[in-house]
Amino acid sequence: MPRSGFIGGAAAGFALALLAVGVAANPSTVTVTRAGGSLPLTGDELVSGDGGAPDQFAAGSGSHWNVLNWGPGSLAAVPASYGLDSVDGTGRTVKRLFVSSQANPDVGTAASVVNMSTSDDSGLSFPTTRRNYPTTALNMVRRPDGSLLGIDFIPEWADTAHTRVNLIVHTSEDGAKWTTRKAPLTMPPGMPLGPVSNGLRVHRAPLVLQDGTILQPAYTVLAGTSRQISIVLQSTDNGKSWTFRSQIRSENTPGTNEVGWSRTSDGRLTAALRTTDNPARLVQSFSGDDGRTWSEPVPLRGPDGVQVVGIYPDLVLQPNGTLLLSTGRPDVRVLTSFDGTGTKWDTQQTVFANYPSTGNNGRYDGTSGNTSLESVSASRSVLFYDQCAVWGCGAYDEQMGISAQYVAAVTPGTGRIDVMSKLLDGSATLSGTFRKSRFPETRPQGAFDGSSSPSAAAVLSKDMVLKLDRAYAVNRIGLMLGNGQPQTATVQLSADGEHWSAPVVNAAGRRDWALRYTDFPVQQAQYVKVTGAGTTVTELEVYAAGIDTFENEKPFAVPRGWRDAEHAWVTDVAANVAYGEFGGAHSATALRLWDKWTDDNARITRSFPAAGHTSAAMQWGYADGRTKFTIGLGQGTSGAWSFAIVAGAGATTPQSVQVFDGKAWTSLGSLSAVVPARTYVPVTLDADATTATLTVNGQRFTTTTRSGAATTFDALTLTTGDPAEYGGAYYVDDVSIS
Repeated sequence: MPRSGFIGGAAAGFALALLAVGVAANPSTVTVTRAGGSLPLTGDELVSGDGGAPDQFAAGSGSHWNVLNWGPGSLAAVPASYGLDSVDGTGRTVKRLFVSSQANPDVGTAASVVNMSTSDDSGLSFPTTRRNYPTTALNMVRRPDGSLLGIDFIPEWADTAHTRVNLIVHTSEDGAKWTTRKAPLTMPPGMPLGPVSNGLRVHRAPLVLQDGTILQPAYTVLAGTSRQISIVLQSTDNGKSWTFRSQIRSENTPGTNEVGWSRTSDGRLTAALRTTDNPARLVQSFSGDDGRTWSEPVPLRGPDGVQVVGIYPDLVLQPNGTLLLSTGRPDVRVLTSFDGTGTKWDTQQTVFANYPSTGNNGRYDGTSGNTSLESVSASRSVLFYDQCAVWGCGAYDEQMGISAQYVAAVTPGTGRIDVMSKLLDGSATLSGTFRKSRFPETRPQGAFDGSSSPSAAAVLSKDMVLKLDRAYAVNRIGLMLGNGQPQTATVQLSADGEHWSAPVVNAAGRRDWALRYTDFPVQQAQYVKVTGAGTTVTELEVYAAGIDTFENEKPFAVPRGWRDAEHAWVTDVAANVAYGEFGGAHSATALRLWDKWTDDNARITRSFPAAGHTSAAMQWGYADGRTKFTIGLGQGTSGAWSFAIVAGAGATTPQSVQVFDGKAWTSLGSLSAVVPARTYVPVTLDADATTATLTVNGQRFTTTTRSGAATTFDALTLTTGDPAEYGGAYYVDDVSIS
């Protein structure tokens, strides 16, 4: 299986032309702000400040980690990825991820050497990396029968006259053992493959249509021409043979090659293409007929209106309907289209930069800019990139490696209920009759697992009824039916499971490619019913008004609607006694206040409309109670009431409650029983201008002792230690203010 060396965005036969794209003829024409950068990584300060508006979209990045990071001189660059759904031992749907990287020199004479790193937990860990893997993840896909197919980047000539090409196709039932075969490609008359070595390059991310047809982008130069073009190949026999389907139009460009593509939220295909400009830029084309014809390409413009400079684009339509685009060179960047259509790009963020110098090619000698994206939940994806390219690592002693980083785009609304966690811990239940499938992720819980893959769904025989852990003020439903097929269903609500509302969602013959959201007047409901015989419910989200659940937030960020944060952010790290994480209250995500400073504390404020009588409720827990946990109510920066929950003298001594009079803390008494660590209990604060009551796990503490002069309230402030103390890790969930 000869596969020539491709590693830096260049291909054998194209090496000189494409490698030069990384060197701007006039570097001053590319303006980039460095964000972080250099090895070891810097610029990773703790998040602080204000979150965005709760009724607005938001995008950003979170934690980064290593996929593989061997010692100096060990080659690993140009990542590609593919993910498919599976069910882990806890019952969650997780992504099984394949992340390949190249371990060969970036010269046209080098045979391809592939590292394949695999993860069974949505990319949190990559316990194994296999050298000399038979295929890459660049052109990998799961076929309708569940088997995997991978296609080599470089094919081979099928005859000595160089008139016919075979694609090198690999198939596997389990991703461990692969079978290789040659699959002939038939080009139409008048489109002979020409000067490119081995005919063409296969790039990237095959798609499977509803009828089983596999679509695969590629790029080439036709005989008798010199202009690079991007094309789409198709197979109707499960990858055994291939034909030409279409050319992605490239008028008004000097030529195009690398393709990143995806469905859009409105069901079209959009392709982002790398041009042969110097420096390379991105153009964009759309298809409304499954890639048979394409619109005239237009410059892909960032939120600043300027055409994006970059290579190796990748696109992911997240289940929540937002569209992400990654690209690089310079650096590693992610763009977001909030409405998921790709017609407008709302944000652009530099995620990683580590160039050693800014002059000439030094500006491109850090990361190669080759990136890959995989969706891992409704609003979150993992971005893969190399930290240093093989041709530009000298400044870092050839310390190469593949990194991963969370990127996210979230929709408006802060009250998304984590139904999946509640189903797993038994606090919510699901009833109905469902059709079975050969895939384990096709199951009733598949409607709540954060995946929009066709198999990760619930197929109804008639209806399904979700019973939540309690009644909520439900005001929004997110629903995705099928995966492009016409589907019909209704959604109704009930307080008691017997008397049902008129449909709050009425979908008739709808074709969905992502979640669609429906807002309606608040209804108190504990039950949600979806009715539709034979309907596939791919995703269902339930939102409640007036509650911060922290589920629909950017990872490890200041939550929307909150301000003045310091050492406080959302977290959904899995429970672990070693470092105190224990998730949310019957959910994955909570707000964490983390205090490890002797001269500072953790603090955050929630604003709300001013009122003379306020009741705030939350679920409260802790992993480290060495500092006070304080709850304050006030107007602007002026306080009114301040309470503290204080740890007892020992593990068996109950906590006490204190109140602040503006100068000193005094005790209001102790709890009747210890609130154990890593346990949530309800806490409420009810106050008007003269009296305030703090209730902790059902026990009331009432006072008239005020901390300030405010008589109306528009801010709830949570802090650790007042004055500053050391050592406190507190978790807050399901915050509501009325």
